[in-house]
Amino acid sequence: MLNNITIKRFIATIIGVSLLLFMSISNGLFVKFVKAQDTAGGGGGSGLSISPTRTELSVLPGADDSVTISLKNITSGDVVAKLYINDFEPDNNTGEPKLITDENAHSANSIASFVSGLDDVYLAVGESKDVTLKVSVPSDAAPGGYYGAIRFKAIPAQAAASDATGSEVSLTANLLSLVLIEVPGEITQKVAVNSIKTYLDDKSGTIFTNKPNKVGIEVENLGNSFIKPFGTVNVTDFRGKQIFTYELNDFNPRSNVLPNSKRVFLDYIENVEKKIINDKEDETRTSPIKLPGRYTITANVSYGNGGEVFTVKAHFWYIPSWLIVVLVVLLLGIVGLGFYLYRKYVTKKTSRR
Repeated sequence: MLNNITIKRFIATIIGVSLLLFMSISNGLFVKFVKAQDTAGGGGGSGLSISPTRTELSVLPGADDSVTISLKNITSGDVVAKLYINDFEPDNNTGEPKLITDENAHSANSIASFVSGLDDVYLAVGESKDVTLKVSVPSDAAPGGYYGAIRFKAIPAQAAASDATGSEVSLTANLLSLVLIEVPGEITQKVAVNSIKTYLDDKSGTIFTNKPNKVGIEVENLGNSFIKPFGTVNVTDFRGKQIFTYELNDFNPRSNVLPNSKRVFLDYIENVEKKIINDKEDETRTSPIKLPGRYTITANVSYGNGGEVFTVKAHFWYIPSWLIVVLVVLLLGIVGLGFYLYRKYVTKKTSRR
């Protein structure tokens, strides 16, 4: 038979645990249960500006083409723009290129042997020039996607002679212009949509005490050429009502997933309202998530001519902190009432025997 001291200790323990839970929630430490464009470092800097930052070509085996890149000197002195070509690997997340700096390591999809004309370019203050690089695809090149980065570095004109290898300090960080070349032939296009994850800022989860604000969809390219996934993503609440929708990879041109790589397409799930206030554009973001409960994300993803569509679903819960506190209080009340009734009726019957 439980005595009064045991009951009081038990209730005190429950209250203590509840307080710890409440403090954790208040400090944003509530545990989340986690489930399982082409961009380039270019466009501007302290030495050069370049355009475009991405070029896509389709070149038959044995044929020639060219890449034209515009350079502008944006420093206060004359410079020499030095050009290099680097292999890179995608980071399997954002698609950002990671340059391969090991001179003995080469990508199987390298364009290094395709491109020529990487000569230094002299630029006076404010001067712009177009640089044209020749692209020659060998006649025995296998069909598929090839890629690399044209790297630019601005060197003060007077110091350029001592920097023939690119080893001296430059005026700017390296700027990249990506080149993607598809060699037609027996192209294999195969795609997998690996996952859909919900994020609150940079952390993914399936249970949130604050409203999540991003959706990430991981697409894997299992083929030998480039793919540009697209499609529609819908968010519905526990009643099945659509509260938000957006277009996946909604860029012009669309971003690529490189051969044998993965990429997470991360988008906000927020309503954006733009207003002009005092001749300035003001942007207001609001969450479409209003009520606590279970939400469903449905992604319809396609590629190429849209002949194959992948439909993938995922779920997340929004349970605000105040609701958890209410549930804990209710639970404590039920437990307390249960012990009260047990003590009042069961223990009295036992003592009368």
